[in-house]
Amino acid sequence: MTLRIVPLGGLGEIGMNCLVLEQRGELVVIDCGVTFPTEKNGTEVVHPRFDYVLERRDKLRGVVITHGHEDHIGALPYLLDALDTDAPVWAPPHALELIRLRLGEFQRDPRELSLTPTAPGEAFQFGSFGFEPIRVTHSIADATALAIRTDAGLVIHTGDFKLDPAPSDGELTDEARLAELGEEGVRLLLSDSTNVDSKGTSASERDVGDELEEIVRGSTTRVVVGIFASNVQRLLHLGRIAEKAKRRIVLLGRSVHNHVRVATALGRLGLRSDTLVSPDIAMSLPRKDVLVIASGTQAEPLAALARLASGEHPRMKLDAGDRVVFSSRIIPGNDRAVYDLYAAFLRRGIEVLSRATHPRVHASGHAHRDELTRMIELCCPQAFIPVHGTLHHLFRHAELARSLGVAEVAVIENGDIAEVGSEGAPRKVGRAPIGRVFTAGTEPVPPEVLREREKLCRVGVLTVAISLSPKGALAARARVEQSGVLGELDRDVLGRSERAVEAAVHDAFRESTPRGELVERVRLAARRTVDAHLGQKPHVIVSVLEADA
Repeated sequence: MTLRIVPLGGLGEIGMNCLVLEQRGELVVIDCGVTFPTEKNGTEVVHPRFDYVLERRDKLRGVVITHGHEDHIGALPYLLDALDTDAPVWAPPHALELIRLRLGEFQRDPRELSLTPTAPGEAFQFGSFGFEPIRVTHSIADATALAIRTDAGLVIHTGDFKLDPAPSDGELTDEARLAELGEEGVRLLLSDSTNVDSKGTSASERDVGDELEEIVRGSTTRVVVGIFASNVQRLLHLGRIAEKAKRRIVLLGRSVHNHVRVATALGRLGLRSDTLVSPDIAMSLPRKDVLVIASGTQAEPLAALARLASGEHPRMKLDAGDRVVFSSRIIPGNDRAVYDLYAAFLRRGIEVLSRATHPRVHASGHAHRDELTRMIELCCPQAFIPVHGTLHHLFRHAELARSLGVAEVAVIENGDIAEVGSEGAPRKVGRAPIGRVFTAGTEPVPPEVLREREKLCRVGVLTVAISLSPKGALAARARVEQSGVLGELDRDVLGRSERAVEAAVHDAFRESTPRGELVERVRLAARRTVDAHLGQKPHVIVSVLEADA
């Protein structure tokens, strides 16, 4: 009577959340998310390797989604594409609509798939697993924790959560239900670790709304508010603020439009139709009458905020004296790019407001340390495994659980196979294949292509063109060109490389060398000449032209 827990993503990192539960030879997947590449290698998103699931696809009973953030749903189309048969997917309504949009990008008809909405308090069954969604507050609508009935006992997976006493959408974490389950007996708690280092409690969305209202109502020019588009609570605030300030709202960015459309269709957002205007109409209005809501707070190059900062947005222009408010945090790794974005606005005389100048313009959607303590106290778990965080966060959260009297605590990372029974501490029993799959559009980029791109970035490229007579002799002068080679090779070095190539062709002709070996000789001759002068070995591409007889 044991349960296996196999994280494929999200444990040991922030993002790309994907967790497999296994018992009686049956599998369920909880969340299936992406992360974004930190390397500039021409890829767009990264998803987990699904080998562990694909090797057991006949045992997969379905996928359960906690909420609709990309780091929880973005990889679902890739998983469904990799499976021979479509697994049923259960998700909160808001997440389900976003999933339908994502599937459309993959040319998948959602009507052909088994997509079922979940609701707090309404239990459902996947094989031997029983699930009950529980409402939690987060920075997106319809977020849920999961109470999971397993052979090992009751497991609670918190998903991403916070304990905000005043969320603008009224979606309070259901502490009463969590306490009831705690009294019943929770065998294992899997809890969000993202903000374990942050003391106290997270700021309330009500405080953010008050701060944004003060900023907007105190402005006499255009105000642009950059947000994470999925934050429907923030959108609700901005809609109310616009009405009070008698400003028209302009939506910029595909993700903003998508989330507004989904939230409106589900009745979670009621922006008045007479409040929304197009960018073209907004440009004809007095500046004090315009409130822009834009995506791209992480300085994504093609996003709305970056194009506004450069003055290259095709439909919306800002003027000196306008205000841009970053109602967001800087995701680690994006610091330099975001500060460069601030600078681009500042150089044009546009005021920039952020958490650095106005700390209340953003509130995290993740619980701080006191809230994490409260979650453990509500659930009273026998055993505890921290999830959603780097290894540092996981260890810190494990320490917190032990300090609260939880004796059976284990820290696991991506690829660890942990086993928990009806008694005793969770223990590691093996390793699962894991990895990161880089994608461009809907297609994976093979590892060998990524390695080649990294090499090209490091050492640059030489292109060698040779023309051969029908007998294999050199029919014209060799030509060597370079791109991206450190030191920008001068013509003298390139000339030496060309002479080395010609000598290699002459030697090969005398020795009646096969064509394949000739090309390799030419490649090495060109590369060695550059290496002798610069101490680096560029990637060499050889083109062979056939001269007429």
